[in-house]
Amino acid sequence: MQEAPESTRSPRQRAPIGGEATCSARVILPFARYLASIGHDAEAMLARHGLDSAMLRDRDRRIPHHRAAALLDESIALSGDPAIALRAVRFDEPDDFDVIGYAAARCASVGEALALATRFIGLMHDGLILSFDVSPPVATLRVRGAAGLTPSPAGVEFLFASLLACGSRSIGHTTRPLRVDFTHAAPPDLQLYEEVFREVRFGCDLDTMWIAASALDRPHCAPDRGLLQILTHHADGRLRQLARPPAFTDRARSAIAETLLTGHACADQVARRLAVSLRTLHRRLAEEGTSHGELIDDVRREQAKLYLAGRRFSIGEIAFLLGFAHPNGFHKAFKRWTRMTPAQYRDTAQSTAIQK
Repeated sequence: MQEAPESTRSPRQRAPIGGEATCSARVILPFARYLASIGHDAEAMLARHGLDSAMLRDRDRRIPHHRAAALLDESIALSGDPAIALRAVRFDEPDDFDVIGYAAARCASVGEALALATRFIGLMHDGLILSFDVSPPVATLRVRGAAGLTPSPAGVEFLFASLLACGSRSIGHTTRPLRVDFTHAAPPDLQLYEEVFREVRFGCDLDTMWIAASALDRPHCAPDRGLLQILTHHADGRLRQLARPPAFTDRARSAIAETLLTGHACADQVARRLAVSLRTLHRRLAEEGTSHGELIDDVRREQAKLYLAGRRFSIGEIAFLLGFAHPNGFHKAFKRWTRMTPAQYRDTAQSTAIQK
């Protein structure tokens, strides 16, 4: 196999400026098929959202994120089944994932296919960021929303389960990860989740699928390097058609991250760095559902976790790096973010790393 990169992320996986993130209409097809199989009028449900099954089969049709999330929520309500995403996966077809599904099947190995899925996730949902990291003996696949977008819980479950289903078809037998973490709350019955994912945890910080690094070398049944090149070239073209400039929130987040250490991450300095007025900064962030204060918190929280996972900096030094005037301020903020003190988080992170 081609060695999977230690960290893979598509540069185009960003929500659009001035518009909502969208997903391929074909993502809804397995849910509609499942609902029909258990006696529900899937066409009536689709009609309530201005769609029909013929529209879902249109390869070029995109659905706004909020409408797709509402469709998944209504599917759960109709079926009364919180685990509907795991059942819908059994009704998916390779054609549902268009060029991604065909290309993944022609990869040489599991690892190569996961790297490809990460690269082209924007074709299925341009508001999701999928990152693939390999640190033997484990590898992780993480999903998060871009520019403040909150992924649908059922959508995340479907994404992970469909990757496993596609992988199982490609290697010729059922495969399961080591564990899956979800950020949403646990449903009443975990039996199906454990059948699909082996071990599953809910209420976690990140939506993550944990995989044995050794499993990445498992060969696919029908690799075809020539056809794969043709398919990835086509997928790149499709992705370029969807590519949009980075969302304003992402630009502001980057500006904050770059200026925390200098102590110039206040709103007027961020506005100046982005070449907009202070009023425009607040208006543009509000339009994308966030604020300068929320972004400061987000950037500090993520950087704090990164620093605390290692031993290079003391907790006092981390407080300084994040722009806190005093370590006590960092201590209070971190406990508000995680319900743990920085020292407790560092001990837990180090212990987890040793166990892995």
